[in-house]
Parts: sequence; C-alpha cells; structure tokens
Amino acid sequence: MPNKTATLQNQYAQQVATDLKRNVGEQDRIAAEVASLQGQLEVLKRDSELLEGMQSALGGAAAPAVKPAKTAAVPKARRAKGSAIVDTGKSPKNTKKSVKAKAETPARSTSPSLREVVVTLLGQHHEPRSAAEVSAELAQAQPERAVNVTLVRNALEASVAKNQSTRTKQGKFVYYTALQQDAAAAQAGVATSDANA
Repeated sequence: MPNKTATLQNQYAQQVATDLKRNVGEQDRIAAEVASLQGQLEVLKRDSELLEGMQSALGGAAAPAVKPAKTAAVPKARRAKGSAIVDTGKSPKNTKKSVKAKAETPARSTSPSLREVVVTLLGQHHEPRSAAEVSAELAQAQPERAVNVTLVRNALEASVAKNQSTRTKQGKFVYYTALQQDAAAAQAGVATSDANA
C-alpha cells in the first residue's frame, strides 16, 4: 500500500507542477497583452490631447470633444478566455458633422490664436513656466477665453514646434520659456490685432 500512495502522490505532484507551469505561462501572456493595450491607450490619449489642441488652435465653433466611455473593470478571473475588444472601424456619426461645421465657420481674424497668446504670456516672464501656471495666468488675463491646462499644454508644444519657445524638463515637471525675439514679434502681432479690432 505504501508504494501505491507514493505513486499517487507523485502523479499529483507532477499534475500540480504542470498546472502551475501552465498558469504562470498564461499569466505572462495576459500581462504582455495588458501592457500592449496600455501602451496603445496611452498613444490614443496623447493623440486625443494633440487633436483637441489643434481643434482649439483652428478656432471657430468646435464640436464638443467626445469623451471615451468608461467601462467597468472586470476582474481577470471573470473574463472569458479569448475575449477581445472588437474595433468595428466606424467613427462616431458626429465626426463628419463637426468637420463640416468647422469648414463652414469663418476663421476669427481679429483675435490671436491660443498659441500666440501663450507665447506672449511666456515672454512677459524671464523664468520658465509650467502649463498650469500659464493656464492660470491666461484664465486671469482673459476670462472670456475658455481654456484648460491640456489646451494650454498643446499650444505650448505647438510653440516649441514652431521655435517660439523652449521646453525644459525637471524631474517629472515640464517648463516652457519664450524665445525673446519671437515673444516680441508675437506681442507686436497681438498689439496689431487689438488695434484692428
């Protein structure tokens, strides 16, 4: 009888080891999928912020931004094996309407773009400023202009791309400084547009 018990115990031990190995492999596979999806989500979020900034910079009557629907988090143990999110490739119906509305809306030539205003505000300071600081200052200076930190950050990034300002990173914080010649030119452009209004 002891031989039979030892053999049965060995079989169980082998089965448990096999199941454990399979479980660890499945955990690694799912963790890799989650990491890949997280990366894709981050890219989509950055693209969304950039597009919102571009929409704001273009001016005109902009359609309200479509916020992604929040989905309930399902514990991993309850997810169906092999379930995946299916992308139908269809865009929201209001996308075509918002593009058409933008095309029909005349551009506002009397007011400076958000990027120009942000560069002007940066030019008034000699020390680097964060997007939050510039946003707060802009809200104080022009309360009629509806902006948020994301839009200001996008405008600041656009000014960096156009060599109107520089970006420095200190730890996890990003600061912007206007290039002096461009700040003076932007100030002159703002003054000209204010005089024309």
